Amino acid sequence: MTDQEIRTLLNQVLKDLFFRILRIQEKYVSRSSNDTISRTEMHILEVIQDTSGATLTHIADTLGITKATASVSVTRLVEKNYIAKLRSDKDKRTSLLKLTEQGAFCCNKHKEFHDAMVESVLDRFGIKEYPDVLKSLQALRDFFYSFE
Repeated sequence: MTDQEIRTLLNQVLKDLFFRILRIQEKYVSRSSNDTISRTEMHILEVIQDTSGATLTHIADTLGITKATASVSVTRLVEKNYIAKLRSDKDKRTSLLKLTEQGAFCCNKHKEFHDAMVESVLDRFGIKEYPDVLKSLQALRDFFYSFE
């Protein structure tokens, strides 16, 4: 293969991968929540799971969404019983967000999707190739972060 053919193929694979991940993740989230939450809401649950004492501002900053979008989604998630709001002891104006049992269940299902995705990639490589796979994906991640 020529350099240009490899570049063309890599571009097509990346585009296909990006759109496929979004579609599959949306379906997986939909199934794990009985079609009650969106992909954005799932990512909010994930941030809350990963952050002790998560706040609305932290969620917005982590996901790169507006505080208004985060607020609307958090309100919906509270109404759907996926998260609970607790008042901060330090600052009564601040609400700390915590997963409910239903939210934790949904996060665990979402984690299973990510675990399966990682295993699928690693199954195709020998352990000695893992650093090269990781280096390639880190380069791609760095590229995306360069636009912020």
